[in-house]
Amino acid sequence: MYIPSANKIEDPRLIVELMRQNPFATLVSVADSVPVATHLPILVGSEDPVVLCGHIARQNQHWKALASNQDSLVIFAGPHGYVSPRFYESRPNVPTWNYVSIHAYGSVELIDDEESALEHLEWMVGTFDPSLGESQPESMDKSFLKKLLPGIVVFRILVHRIDAKAKLSQNKPEADQIAVKHRFRASDDPDENKMAAMMLKASAS
Repeated sequence: MYIPSANKIEDPRLIVELMRQNPFATLVSVADSVPVATHLPILVGSEDPVVLCGHIARQNQHWKALASNQDSLVIFAGPHGYVSPRFYESRPNVPTWNYVSIHAYGSVELIDDEESALEHLEWMVGTFDPSLGESQPESMDKSFLKKLLPGIVVFRILVHRIDAKAKLSQNKPEADQIAVKHRFRASDDPDENKMAAMMLKASAS
């Protein structure tokens, strides 16, 4: 990913925070010299080193590429928003797009033992639906979850490189940055509201 120096995110804690805030990611690997991609939720298992965890349907042949000992790439797409030339104080300008993106590269380990795979499923559900066990205990029953395990392949990715980018109008004059931030803050689009918050955080750092 091309990252101008002004757009590079250096703070490891912020990078992990952004991955956790945007867990629906794209997993990219290479199978027979052809890129393959799967869209799926990815959890951050540890921070130092960063370990990512997920699972894929066994019928999805992507898992065989994961077993080939090649590195894979996980792309986390953060908030984003269109920037119109009308947003700026200065003129002339061209349309552009502000966004946050994180590319995490690492080696893949497939999880074979049943207990670890079961813990992964419980962790995944507990992360996204923490009260499910109270409202639908049958959906979190271990015997039910164990029946699902043959249909999935659980994996971990030990990350050895992260490229993190926040394009937040850093190349524009301060008045233009403030104008874009105000536009995003007043928007009805939740992503653009998040962009305003990112711009505020960046200007405060």
